[in-house]
Amino acid sequence: MSGLSLFKALVQFGITTLVALFVLPGEYGLITFSLPIIQFIAVFTDMGLASAIVRQPGLTREQAGGAFSFSLTIGLMAALLLGATAYPIQHWTGLANLAPVLIALALAVFFTILAGVPRAIMERSLQYHRIAVIEGIGTLVAGAVCAVSVMLGAGIWSVVLFHVTLQGLRAICFLIESRHAMAINSRWRAITGLLSFGWWVLATNLLNFAARNAQNLLIGAWLGAVAVGLYGLAYQFMILPLMAISWPASGVLLATLSNSANADGERFSPPILGVALITALIAFPLMIWMTFGLAFPIQMLLAPGWEHMIPLLQVLAPLGAIQALASYNGAVLLARGHSRLQFWINFISSAVLLIGFLVALPHGVKRFAEVYFVLGMATALLQICAKLWAAKISMTAYLWTLAPPIAGTAAGFAAAWMIGLESSDWTHWATVTGGYGVAVLAVYALSSRKILRELQALLRSRASAGEAATDYQDALA
Repeated sequence: MSGLSLFKALVQFGITTLVALFVLPGEYGLITFSLPIIQFIAVFTDMGLASAIVRQPGLTREQAGGAFSFSLTIGLMAALLLGATAYPIQHWTGLANLAPVLIALALAVFFTILAGVPRAIMERSLQYHRIAVIEGIGTLVAGAVCAVSVMLGAGIWSVVLFHVTLQGLRAICFLIESRHAMAINSRWRAITGLLSFGWWVLATNLLNFAARNAQNLLIGAWLGAVAVGLYGLAYQFMILPLMAISWPASGVLLATLSNSANADGERFSPPILGVALITALIAFPLMIWMTFGLAFPIQMLLAPGWEHMIPLLQVLAPLGAIQALASYNGAVLLARGHSRLQFWINFISSAVLLIGFLVALPHGVKRFAEVYFVLGMATALLQICAKLWAAKISMTAYLWTLAPPIAGTAAGFAAAWMIGLESSDWTHWATVTGGYGVAVLAVYALSSRKILRELQALLRSRASAGEAATDYQDALA
């Protein structure tokens, strides 16, 4: 599943870059504005059923079938509602040609909701290998469809095809795989227990969704398609370490920390420090390089107008590195049993960010990004402090663990600065990038003994968790 997340992130990154070669920021802004609406509908109409099904003891075929028919009905209603309101939304936002995009993406909404219950049934059976195969093949096929269509001149509709193809393939394959586990019926009273649990999951999901996506909706509605297109692509670069590293690793970290062998004492901190070190070793130098290393390729390769994204990227990229570390907060707090604290920290963070967004919005997209940087750093540090408190790890120990990536990134930036950060040709760009990479790797080589000690401690704690999990399964048997 971690490999799948990395693969999907790389495909998404490649598609975004390819589309930007052929599409102007204003056109791309229609997709950037539409996707949060699509994702919100999918999250809301899921009602937390997928999570409820995964953890429901003694789930019957009738309950699974009732949940599927319920989600099918809700999904159909949501798709029809989106199609009916597409033109009013276009009129309200003033974004020309938005309505046809929303109507087409309504089909993707329906397929997304349709796939939810069948996929949850497979997760319940621990069929993660088959899930990964389906998701991977779907992503690969949809990516190929998008690439071919954009080169044939489909423009922004190639991105619409990507989402419809991906969600359609997922829905069909998951439904085929789980069809024998469901007895489809309309007795929805039998799933009231699932829905009651799902409401709490829904509340948390909506809160997280609002924090991640409110900015694109606000920028699109207030500042227009060009601004949201520029900001949306910069945001995609910013969350790259989250998509490729932190989000898939969080599940593994939670599983390790939740194991009784790692619940107390010194065994609790090595997984947290080890995962933080791995994340920082990759995210810190990558995101700081983006602040200067992507400027010349953007100017030379992307369509006219994308150069205005560079100042936004220079502000947002460092925030992405810190957020990659803060994202492990949920795994640590849940492992310690602080689910309520996790909710309130997320609530406070989301409220602070939303207020900041509303204040910054009238001052333009660059000031919006700057406010997000300041408030995002503050909320990320709050989450990191909560994580350390729950794990009983001192800030000194945490920073000492992160010393190699901090020092390596600083040395790399110093080397690039001495060469010259601004590139006028590809030779200079390659020299700056190479010098930056050599300096970072040199520091990592000098710190190799410390890095290896941390990683060995992480591997030992993971092995201990695996042995304890095996013992638990044997005891159940």
